[in-house]
Amino acid sequence: MAPTKARNGMWMRWALGLSLGVNLLVVGVVAGAAYRFDGPHGGPSGNMRNFGTPYIAALEKDRRREIFKQLRQTRTDAPMTREARRGLYDEAVDAIRAEPFDLDRVTAVLDKQRNASMGVQQAAQAAWLAEIAEMTAPARAAYADRLQEVLERDPRGKREKGKPRQED
Repeated sequence: MAPTKARNGMWMRWALGLSLGVNLLVVGVVAGAAYRFDGPHGGPSGNMRNFGTPYIAALEKDRRREIFKQLRQTRTDAPMTREARRGLYDEAVDAIRAEPFDLDRVTAVLDKQRNASMGVQQAAQAAWLAEIAEMTAPARAAYADRLQEVLERDPRGKREKGKPRQED
């Protein structure tokens, strides 16, 4: 009787292992699809391009590095740390839950977030403009061509259908 019981136990282990594997596969597919179609790579938010990204992406790699290095060295207002950003979100959550609701308190938190973001954007814009202003006319024309190529890519970096590569 013992060999039959051992066989049943072995079969049950295989069945449970297979079931676990299938469940993990399904969870992985669902999570991957959710990330793929509703995140930075697709879905409604995936097509919304950061306005500054194409301008920087079209620069040559060494120039991008130089601009970012310059930004890190010349920033007088220290960039907001991850903890500070998280603290502002926590502050917003607390303000939204507060009774009575205080619109001015929520607005103040949003203003802090906007100001931090604008400071970074303004510094990057100034560095980018200085870079473009130093270019010769042929260098600017070449940059404009690279910028146009960047703009013709879909969010995944591939050329959009129906848009031919620009010829020189």
